[in-house]
Amino acid sequence: MEFKSVSRNKKNPEINLTPMIDIIFNLLIFFLITAVVSQKGLSLKLPESSTAEKRPPKSLEISVNKDKEIIFNGAVVKKNEVKSLLEKQKNEGSKDDNIILKADKDAPFGLFIFIMDTARDVGLKNLVIATETKKGSNREENEQ
Repeated sequence: MEFKSVSRNKKNPEINLTPMIDIIFNLLIFFLITAVVSQKGLSLKLPESSTAEKRPPKSLEISVNKDKEIIFNGAVVKKNEVKSLLEKQKNEGSKDDNIILKADKDAPFGLFIFIMDTARDVGLKNLVIATETKKGSNREENEQ
């Protein structure tokens, strides 16, 4: 039995990059899909306002959805827990902290008012009601 020897006298050895490029593209697709799927958010239909402003940089967010759930910084809480959470926030935060209040268009108005009253009762006065800007209207146009 005789084996043929591989010629080792090649001057330009080639490296096949195709498998490495395939792996890189697969990883890229995986991370893109993971980033899109894992985005946290609520599906609220905010009311529109022609005088809407940008969100303040440092703020606490409380939302009410159409299913009567209260979402406190991304976590669903019960109605009787709101006051203690707001008191804790007041004790930890500065007086300049803003509270962003969001409510779905179809959310019960009474629950939204309860949250506003509770926040004011605790002593938090910087309440901001979140809305979406009306399509086709500019704030500068409305001020003229």
